Amino acid sequence: MGNSQELLQQINWFLKPVSDFILFLFTTKTGYLLLLLFLILYLIFTIYNALKVRKIAHEAISRNLRPSFAEKTYIFFSELIKSFMGIIYKLPVLLGVFLILFGIVGLSNAFTTIDDYVNNQKRISELRTVVKNLDKSYIVAKLNIEDVDYVNNITKLKVYYYDYKLDDYLPNPQSIEIKGHDIYFLNYVMNFDYSEIESGNKVNLVMPYMIFSEEVAKDDGIKLQTTDSVGVPYVFHRDEDEIYGIDEAGYYARLKEFAEFMTNQEKARREGIKSFYAAAPHFINRIQKGQSIVIWVEQTGGLVLKKERLF
Repeated sequence: MGNSQELLQQINWFLKPVSDFILFLFTTKTGYLLLLLFLILYLIFTIYNALKVRKIAHEAISRNLRPSFAEKTYIFFSELIKSFMGIIYKLPVLLGVFLILFGIVGLSNAFTTIDDYVNNQKRISELRTVVKNLDKSYIVAKLNIEDVDYVNNITKLKVYYYDYKLDDYLPNPQSIEIKGHDIYFLNYVMNFDYSEIESGNKVNLVMPYMIFSEEVAKDDGIKLQTTDSVGVPYVFHRDEDEIYGIDEAGYYARLKEFAEFMTNQEKARREGIKSFYAAAPHFINRIQKGQSIVIWVEQTGGLVLKKERLF
């Protein structure tokens, strides 16, 4: 299949520019103007050539003999009519040329459609493979409660994000200071409408997105820095040896698409996301200074907060 697709791409490499030019000439206003200009130039040169021939014929008789105005007018209209009649006579040939031209357009479009279909099937297969790679529970981050100020009603904490490629927490935490003591985590849940879902294997992608509290509304919450510079969540990073069914470059390319889905719900739905919703669990027990809380994601569609220890 790969060799056949490559052959079609090579053929279409030549056909596509020709097809685009044909469509430009016959489907755009600029193309119509160019065709009209070509026709006018053709008529001008045809009539000019006829007049020149008649002039040479007169000069052969006498150098002082020139075609009269009436004769020039006659030549002009006769050549004009002759040109249009010639076009009419050549209609079968012109029709054949048009059929060939639009046959090229159709062939190029067919090759493009096949190529797009094959590429899309490959892409869907890669997306499914990536989802399978992520089908388990993961540690997303660890929260260290640095201070709980009940007088001013402020909680300070540090968030250490887990990078599975490093198999450890990132060394530089995100420092957060938020008003309130009941800490909520808004996380996005994407439910995929691919074969894994249809066959009964419920696979979702879950990602904490924002932190808020009973004092800070969700819309005013603090965004969590859960992604790298290109938008891929750290929790989805993998060492090359841990990626199966797809190469590392393809894995991260598809992960980047998933990251885009999280910020563009319309695109997510167009690409086959069955549903897209937000959930906000929180750590129920009263938090205290020195407490460490681990955030887990369950790929069946949930976020779990677990008390780890006092540090």
